[in-house]
Amino acid sequence: MEFKVVSAKMPMNEITLFKAFCEKKGVSPASLIRELILRELEVPVPHTVAGKNKIAYDKEKDGFTWSVVLDNGEDVEVLRNVSPAFLEELKDTICKGLERRASFIGRMKKDSVPVPGEILRRGR
Repeated sequence: MEFKVVSAKMPMNEITLFKAFCEKKGVSPASLIRELILRELEVPVPHTVAGKNKIAYDKEKDGFTWSVVLDNGEDVEVLRNVSPAFLEELKDTICKGLERRASFIGRMKKDSVPVPGEILRRGR
């Protein structure tokens, strides 16, 4: 895939506002511009990618950066400057959701996984 830079001329006061907005949001100007352009074009994001979550701790800011490292090696930032309290609450929320799901599918053992219904229908 070939890449090309896109740019726009803006008055200095707007550039200052834009940079401050990006900093407050915790994103780079380039990533926000790209996101806005793609949203305007309504280009669908591919759903056929794989990767792993990565949480990095920044000692100086006492915060975290959440990213996904795709199988092709690309590191995609999800959130920056995430507070420890936010991550703790998110962890609790995820655990509760997974517990409700485990109860719904009838999981009784910690190391068991969901079994496709088709497997069970074959033997009956």
